[in-house]
Amino acid sequence: MPQTPPEETLSVRDLQALAAEAAVAAPHPARKPARSRAASLHLIDLLSRWGGSGLAIFAAAAIFVAIVVARDLPLRSGVWAAMLFAALYLCRRYRKEFRAGDKIASRPFRWRAHYTSTMAVVSAAFGAGAFMLAVPAPALSTRFEIIAVLVLGILAASAFHAAHRLTALAAMLPASAFVIVALLRLEGLSLVTLSVVTILAFGTGAVWAASTMIGSAADLKYPRTGLVRREINRQDAAEPASAVLAKAAAKA
Repeated sequence: MPQTPPEETLSVRDLQALAAEAAVAAPHPARKPARSRAASLHLIDLLSRWGGSGLAIFAAAAIFVAIVVARDLPLRSGVWAAMLFAALYLCRRYRKEFRAGDKIASRPFRWRAHYTSTMAVVSAAFGAGAFMLAVPAPALSTRFEIIAVLVLGILAASAFHAAHRLTALAAMLPASAFVIVALLRLEGLSLVTLSVVTILAFGTGAVWAASTMIGSAADLKYPRTGLVRREINRQDAAEPASAVLAKAAAKA
């Protein structure tokens, strides 16, 4: 009389144990673990603390350009400063409310989204200075001084927002686009234009790398411990397949 294979005598519980062990042993595609909520909140706190310095850099660069460098264009400087400081005021108010613990502080992720979108407006207004002030009328040296101050302001302000990559890019990319397009209108594809594009590209890469390092440090400081515990419990609960098959053979 033919014997029944051990696999056919397995109970439902034995089959579940085999499936659990196979799931643990199967190679999973390499995937970066999700960031813990504690790490995300830590990064949001860093963004709200460091962001004030980035906003101050935008304001200081605008004041320097409007008063010192572009003093021969008072009307254009005034319009640009008014547009920029209106956006800066809104962004600063968002940050101040969050740091003061107002109602928005209970929704940190929503605050971060609002702050990032407002930062993009600030960056666009800041970069618009290249169109409004770096015109053919001023002397050549004046135009280059305006562009240089704007580029330095973009790089420094975005670096202070590196705790959140999207916010740093929002501070960097709109203003950079305005500066590059303005330079193309003034100088064409010249050595100056290519140099500015290279500097901004390297600056974007540096901010990206800094954001990655800051995020990695936050992940190490606040690991996703719940996921680790679930993996350990799942491995402990999975009975070895050899033991399950041995029990099934004994029953047969």
